[in-house]
Amino acid sequence: MTDRLTYSLRLEAHNSNSYYTTIAALADQWLVYAQRVAGSLIYDFQRFRRTAGLPEHTLAEDAFELLVLGVLLREHGQEAAELPPWAAQLLAGLVALQDRWPWAEGAIKAARGFIGGLIPHKERKDVAPLKNNQGAMVGNRGVASLLRWLRAYGQATRADRLAAWQNYLKTLGPESAQMVISQSLALADHFAREGEAVLGRYTTGVESFRTAVKPQLRFRYDSELVLRSRLEYHLGMLGTELLNRAYRARFLATPYKMVIVPPCLRARPDTGPAEGRCQALQTTLGAKCQGCQPDCRVHQLTKLGEKAGFAVYSIPDDELQKVCLASGKAGGSIGVVGLSCALTNWSAGWEADRLGLPAQGLLLDYVGCRQHWCRQGCPTDTNFNKLQELIG
Repeated sequence: MTDRLTYSLRLEAHNSNSYYTTIAALADQWLVYAQRVAGSLIYDFQRFRRTAGLPEHTLAEDAFELLVLGVLLREHGQEAAELPPWAAQLLAGLVALQDRWPWAEGAIKAARGFIGGLIPHKERKDVAPLKNNQGAMVGNRGVASLLRWLRAYGQATRADRLAAWQNYLKTLGPESAQMVISQSLALADHFAREGEAVLGRYTTGVESFRTAVKPQLRFRYDSELVLRSRLEYHLGMLGTELLNRAYRARFLATPYKMVIVPPCLRARPDTGPAEGRCQALQTTLGAKCQGCQPDCRVHQLTKLGEKAGFAVYSIPDDELQKVCLASGKAGGSIGVVGLSCALTNWSAGWEADRLGLPAQGLLLDYVGCRQHWCRQGCPTDTNFNKLQELIG
């Protein structure tokens, strides 16, 4: 299976313990660098947030947002600028419809893939990343195009979070706004180098996977996710570490803890013949393990939770809002640990924060979801030691 993985936190070891030492050290170093080169800009943005009545953020949170803006502009800025308005509007409408009509999710995702495949070839070509000296060619209009592109591809949480930076740029003159964008692109360029040097050994499979699957993705709704770059994997790894630190105190203060696991952590599929299918019981909070296979990692997590005092539920990684609504405890009394892959975990942390759920993120050691990565299904795994550390 290893030749099909995009990333692995284990390398040649039996667990991912060394990865967590590595990412903690990188986060420490990156925060020192970000404060040194962009501290005054971040402080000015924090003043804007206070004036606008927005919630207080730590310096680390806002520094990471500036990095996210730069990485997304670097990797997708030109693609976003070339996305036809008709396609952006139609795709965003389908995403909204999918939220309102969950019973039609399959058909709507198919429609999203079909519309995406109709985008003219020149809009889908590979483009060179933007560099930090190209801030002048981006401007406020480029940021607006990026947020529109994010919403078109189902990333409203990221767009909403970065909208505060868009509003901040509007308060500046054109020259100052371009300086902010150039600074965000400079952070992205620096992290591209540092991330590759430190984290590149964990993501050696990304490029070969992208090359192998790209011809099959034209009419798939998730093509944008599946084709993300190594830099975006590294961004996700850093983001989970930084956001865990930012949300840590609020999470530890909650009296109830819940662990959310993805279906790909199960030993058995949730479809197919009844005798070989996962027997998890569907509840308002998600699927609850019934212990149908002792060596299943979800079963083992559930047994660990019974001893350590946390509940375990299985839901797809795009249904976090259902947990918030069903629990009725958003705002302080329930803390959530969310398990997902390096590409999605950090933005799920933003989503949990938006919903009022104090959260911690834990990465899957490698991907295996049949929906996106491994069509025959490859059960994934995670680091139980790190989970117990996060639970506290």
